[in-house]
Amino acid sequence: MLQTLLAVSAVVPSILLVWYFHARDVYPEPPGVIWRTFVLGIVTVIPVLAVGVPVHMGIAKIGTPVLASVLEALCVAALPEEFFKLTVLVWFSMRRQEFDEPMDGIVYGVVASLGFATFENLVYVMDGGTSVAFSRAFSAVPFHAFLGAIMGYYVGQAWKFPGKRRALILQGYVTAVVLHGLYDFPLMTMSALGNEGPTFLLGCWTLAVLCCTAWWALKLTRGLRREQLQSRAGQMPPTDQSALPGLAPRHRVAPILEIALGVISASLGGMIALGLVLAFILGIVSADDRMDVLLGGAIIGLLPLLTGGLLFRFGVRGLNRNPGLASQ
Repeated sequence: MLQTLLAVSAVVPSILLVWYFHARDVYPEPPGVIWRTFVLGIVTVIPVLAVGVPVHMGIAKIGTPVLASVLEALCVAALPEEFFKLTVLVWFSMRRQEFDEPMDGIVYGVVASLGFATFENLVYVMDGGTSVAFSRAFSAVPFHAFLGAIMGYYVGQAWKFPGKRRALILQGYVTAVVLHGLYDFPLMTMSALGNEGPTFLLGCWTLAVLCCTAWWALKLTRGLRREQLQSRAGQMPPTDQSALPGLAPRHRVAPILEIALGVISASLGGMIALGLVLAFILGIVSADDRMDVLLGGAIIGLLPLLTGGLLFRFGVRGLNRNPGLASQ
């Protein structure tokens, strides 16, 4: 049962992130294409492993831990993972007739990345336990989503400017690889050096990369959403995205807090609710205790799950409908 609960903790953040980026699209993509892209993202695990495992075995023979960590971060993780996610984005999503505006690149990029990240996270979580479940659910999974958004932004621009298609797609891929490598290198170095390394500094390095990537991805998403709304209002979108008026920070605080609390509450509530359901199915709960467990589960499981979902929804709607977004 514990393994199943950990698996849920790995999946819920992915669902919420897909929900977030899908909701930020003024012209939402069809669910069918969204989930096919997600499944193809999961399938990319196969070629990633086919490339990464033999490379990992070769790198393991290197006696210098820092050099091995650099090569591991780039050649085992960043290069193959971002390449095959990009393949899904370019060779499937971008060829769909539903892909008809730059924002679609971000949405499908996030979905393809989360397909891969969700399956990868399940593997890590089932092997690593509770601490891995929570740390990756709120770090590695969102990081993959933000990378997908950034790479997808460049793919969307490649759709918009076909004359620069190859250069823009390559730029998106290289950008994602560099960010991915910068994120993984400190983690792999900490693993290689153990307690002998500068653990605190390396941890801060990874956190800084995560925060910068999140800021960049959300900024690109806001910019394209502003263009969508301006276009819908009959205005010509400016060519310089930096000239677009932004949402005042004070208007974003409350919705962002609602989204963050919603993710935490829904993830924890989902784990508890599923655990209680499994307990009933497996007959662990005695007949005399069923009513007490049912009432307690409603309070500590379903209530946080529903509350988290509502908070998340209100937060996203707040970002979408905030008066400060008049031009967004």
